[in-house]
Amino acid sequence: MKNPLKTCCRAFAAFAISFASFCAAAEKPADLQRFDELDNLSFVEMVNSVDLGKNSELIRKFQDKEGKNRLLNGRNIPKSDWKVEFFRNKEVLLITIPASKLFAPNATALRPGASEYLNPIRRYLKDPDMYRVLLVMHTDNTGASAYRDKLTIDRAGAVFNWFEDHGEDTRYLFDYAMSDDMPLKPNNSVENRADNRRLEIYLVPGKKMLEQAKKGRIVF
Repeated sequence: MKNPLKTCCRAFAAFAISFASFCAAAEKPADLQRFDELDNLSFVEMVNSVDLGKNSELIRKFQDKEGKNRLLNGRNIPKSDWKVEFFRNKEVLLITIPASKLFAPNATALRPGASEYLNPIRRYLKDPDMYRVLLVMHTDNTGASAYRDKLTIDRAGAVFNWFEDHGEDTRYLFDYAMSDDMPLKPNNSVENRADNRRLEIYLVPGKKMLEQAKKGRIVF
């Protein structure tokens, strides 16, 4: 049975994001506006929003190089608690950051040291629609359902706002609040609950990368 409070909370969050996007679009020239249809996609739809088709192998090779050379071994990469994986048959890069590195317990304001973890992601917003960057916030099952919903909504929004406040182009940056719906592990121990409280950042190939792949070379 669906939790009506959770459904209402998420519906309100979706409305707020859509309304904010509408207001921002009204103030910007057409070439700086974000497409409304992208704002309406769910997390799963966004991860699969660009069909790579026969160009997928070249993009996989590029993502593999990007992940290993920059996100794992590059300069200014956090030395601890920075996990990089591949997703969707190695077409999507996934970075996982423990929530404790970004937020104090129960807080929704970023820690002063959060920049160490967020700065490396700014690279992927520099070239619009080269990547679609998804910020997916999770928590454990502690507290009431409404509290968990609001916590992840506010934390996801805080991370989004950090990029915006640092002057990044956020047209292809999307935040999602998953509450406790996608745990990595059972919430039956202190350690497992800590692992479930996390920010996942998905680097999804955008249309610009696909266009370059069709020409046989990806330059980024």
